[in-house]
Amino acid sequence: MGDNMIEGLAVGAMFESRKELSEKQVHRPTHAGISGTKSFGAQSVVLSGKYSDEDEGNIVIYTGTGGQRDVYRNPGPQVEDQSFDHPMNQYLLKSSLNKRPIRVIRGPSSSRYAPSWGYRYDGMYKVTAAYQDKDPESGYNVCKFRLERVPGQPPIPVSY
Repeated sequence: MGDNMIEGLAVGAMFESRKELSEKQVHRPTHAGISGTKSFGAQSVVLSGKYSDEDEGNIVIYTGTGGQRDVYRNPGPQVEDQSFDHPMNQYLLKSSLNKRPIRVIRGPSSSRYAPSWGYRYDGMYKVTAAYQDKDPESGYNVCKFRLERVPGQPPIPVSY
């Protein structure tokens, strides 16, 4: 499934905190939702419920980063357009071009697919599209990325 796989990391693996995700190298940044490098592309994303992501389980419309006053302490409303020039948005854009699957981790309260506590690794996804769209709340442009789950993985647990 690509070179973003971590040996021994099973779909459904739970982690108590972002710190633990970072220590186990599942998702390295302890605050940012996008992890990667300029040359490789994205390695992982965390769905946290802090942005206008659309989560349908096997398909996620993930919102990029940038355009907020203090994204690390309190994401708050958009105050300007997001850009594909932002390094972390560039990681996802590169992954849409090189087709390398990325790890998706869901945090609590991000959707009905999210765990009730902690963070859960939900498998490998491909970035199949990258585009800009108007944020319905602020009216600013935001970067959007369509993530599609790679077939053949165990199912994602669902909370009703």
